Amino acid sequence: MKAAILGYGKSGQSAEKILKVNGITNIDIYDDSLASYPNISEIKEGYDTIVVSPGLDLNKLNIDKDKVTNEIDLAYSKIDNNAKIIGVTGTNGKSTITYLTEQILNHYGIKAKACGNIGYPFGEAVLEQYDAYVVELSSFQIDLIKLFKADSSCISNITDDHFDRYGNLENYVNAKLKILDITKFKVYALNDNILKEKLTGVARFIDKDLISYPFIEDEVMKFDNFYVNLQKFNLFGWHNKVNLAFALSLASEVVNLNGDVTNLISTLKGLPHRCEYVAEIKGNIYINDSKGTNVDSTMVALKSMDDNCILILGGKDKGGNFSLLTDLINKKVKSLILYGAAAEKIESQLKGKIDVPHYKVNLLKDAVYKAYELSGNTSYVLFSPGCASFDQFKNFEERGEYFKKYVKELVNA
Repeated sequence: MKAAILGYGKSGQSAEKILKVNGITNIDIYDDSLASYPNISEIKEGYDTIVVSPGLDLNKLNIDKDKVTNEIDLAYSKIDNNAKIIGVTGTNGKSTITYLTEQILNHYGIKAKACGNIGYPFGEAVLEQYDAYVVELSSFQIDLIKLFKADSSCISNITDDHFDRYGNLENYVNAKLKILDITKFKVYALNDNILKEKLTGVARFIDKDLISYPFIEDEVMKFDNFYVNLQKFNLFGWHNKVNLAFALSLASEVVNLNGDVTNLISTLKGLPHRCEYVAEIKGNIYINDSKGTNVDSTMVALKSMDDNCILILGGKDKGGNFSLLTDLINKKVKSLILYGAAAEKIESQLKGKIDVPHYKVNLLKDAVYKAYELSGNTSYVLFSPGCASFDQFKNFEERGEYFKKYVKELVNA
């Protein structure tokens, strides 16, 4: 048996381990970003298996599609039959839901692991063996799946994103909805307009306003058979209450929650780089939302801010419509700072629509220092870029770490 791996990031490295566990050691690696390997376009013939990274568009690859597999399916083939699998997808919120679900299950006593698109490969988790796997799935990963099945799953929401890959919203929605085909039992979905239209009668809806299922009464979030006191929930913003509703619903599919389960949420932590507190400087709180890589994610973060904040936008454009932020910027933002490759486009989309001053700089560091200069009478400095990181950083994690580094330089100045 001979295998090829196209793309040698975390997913490709995990796939290599599983191939070797399966006795396949004749493996060639192709990667366009690593000088030590040939480019993907140079792939030869004669492979029995071709493992494709989710970052690659299968339609643009000149390979035998019948021989294609992926890290998710390879990992699934090694899973213990008694293990539970939860699938999590959506445009925004899916990483937080994945992370919260893992923590809730572990607090309950189930050995669970958050993995997949969240940054820890599913294949790594399967080789370590857990009782439950909470697998974040991007639309790119779902596109490649042939074997993987989740016991239950959720779609956190669907908004404009990845038009550079899918071309339009309809194609992107259809990619996300494929999770229905790989879920054995129950699917949860947010009751937004797109999903209500597509999934009525198919999914159990999580109410984005939290007045039906679940509903909040006197700071208690109530489900069918269980409830939690939100005064013990420490994460910032309304969106995280919705994320918690998803996580508890998914966890209950594994352990059948009942009665007061507030003890499961009192020590929950949020993800780094998602509305993450960094520091308070001269009365202004700096928030790192580097994971806000699209316009809708920035919109969610901005809604959680007090009025009179400073917003930093920019990075590598993904085809987003920044004019959708107009009303929120006019209501919430004192000063707007644009940086990086997308600064010109963002400025052009907002020109004549916003009535707050804006500033353009080249580098993220310049943006942070400009925010500090302008932050006299504000409450928050929100870094929620609404763009990918690849103009200046290798991923949103690195970008977020640099944002925190620059803020801490100001603390010590």
